[in-house]
Amino acid sequence: MQFYQPTSMREFIELSSSLSDEFATFLAGGTDLLPRYERGQAMPDHLIDLKKLSDLYHINIKDDVIQIGALTSIQVIQEKPLFQSEFMALHMAAHDFAGAQIRHRGTIGGNIVNASPAGDLLPALYAFGAVLTLIGPDGERQLPIQDFVLGPGKTALKQNEILVTINLERTPYKSTFHKVGLRQSMAISVANLAFVYSEKNGVFDYLKIAAGAVAPTIVTLDKLTSTILDNTSTPEDWPLLIEADISPIDDIRATAKYRKQVVNNLVQAFLRRELTV
Repeated sequence: MQFYQPTSMREFIELSSSLSDEFATFLAGGTDLLPRYERGQAMPDHLIDLKKLSDLYHINIKDDVIQIGALTSIQVIQEKPLFQSEFMALHMAAHDFAGAQIRHRGTIGGNIVNASPAGDLLPALYAFGAVLTLIGPDGERQLPIQDFVLGPGKTALKQNEILVTINLERTPYKSTFHKVGLRQSMAISVANLAFVYSEKNGVFDYLKIAAGAVAPTIVTLDKLTSTILDNTSTPEDWPLLIEADISPIDDIRATAKYRKQVVNNLVQAFLRRELTV
């Protein structure tokens, strides 16, 4: 195995271009990648360590958008006041993310590229409408996060392309996050939910709900939220509308039936708290 550690984006582009016909794996925090190798996954021919790419650690705050470098740690997401004031669901997801050692080592980009249906940061990023900037030998492009994650462990990354920036629009919306696991924080989610919303006098004028661990990718509960926004559903309709957008499975952590009930309970509790019903 050949090991590389580029120190600039230019060096990375030159390196990835030279390896364009060969398979390379990228190392960021390593909290997901290294355990796979310890479990016997075949080592790659080329391993490119991204940790020296200083351009990937930035947090740029602009008037209408915040740009988060892909190597920004989960701990930074938890600690930075901006996330708590404007992106509370993302702050809460980072707070509930594993233990302190993993939060300091793991990165927001790694959590996205890992493409786990149970990834704790993903529901908030979906609900906030994150747009991802990717760079590779063919240049730079942008994709909405829902077009980037294709399935469990599968993304739209091209060969030797990397995620460099997560772009979040700054809005006045409120948000919150809920996670259910078999243990607090350290457990992989049985189900997790992010709510981004705006309401006045018990009526929503904006509502986005994203759910994790209940489908092959994160899903947004659009059938439910569209009827709430146009006032065409009642609480009696909500369970079926929720189920229409999820497709949970049985696994070692929980049954599909349990996941459906958890999501239904959490969504209904949120709606009844915020709405006049």
